[in-house]
Amino acid sequence: MARNSRQETPKSIMTQLNVKSELLIVLNKLTVHQFTVDALTEAYLKDPVSIHTSKKAARQFVYRNMQRLMKTGDLERLVTKGTWPLYALTKQFTDRTTPPKPIPPVDVTEVIKVKVDPTQSLKERLNRFKLEMLSAMGETEEYNAICSEIPELRDEVQVRYNESRDRCSKLLGRVKALESLLAVELR
Repeated sequence: MARNSRQETPKSIMTQLNVKSELLIVLNKLTVHQFTVDALTEAYLKDPVSIHTSKKAARQFVYRNMQRLMKTGDLERLVTKGTWPLYALTKQFTDRTTPPKPIPPVDVTEVIKVKVDPTQSLKERLNRFKLEMLSAMGETEEYNAICSEIPELRDEVQVRYNESRDRCSKLLGRVKALESLLAVELR
């Protein structure tokens, strides 16, 4: 079975295996290779993820999920004489539940080395500054209109009007600089 490069969560593994996540967590923590239904039930009851308190309900829950695992080939019943049957998880189960090896981190300097078209970068920057300049111009015009309509707010609005006008002037300078660079670049 091919594995995805993304890390699988217990929920996605549970869906593939058709087993409850609470039991899947306990199965992944098992240190023994062979176990009985009773041993797995005890391990499940002792684990904090257990949703059952009574041994009978827990045993039924564990056994139903074990049956599902046997149907999919993820658990096998071992033949024993005169004792309780033993069960073992198959290689298929461990292949499905073992998380894939982590992908090594990407060197950021390698990503940065990708060539970017300077003309395109300048055009995008120019468009952004033009939008900001239009916004600042609209803001300036609105402050001017408010001063005309409501003269008693003039002192309060004047400070904001001046800041907006200064921002507009700076943006206009940036726009002119980028337009002159692009004019030279496009020749």
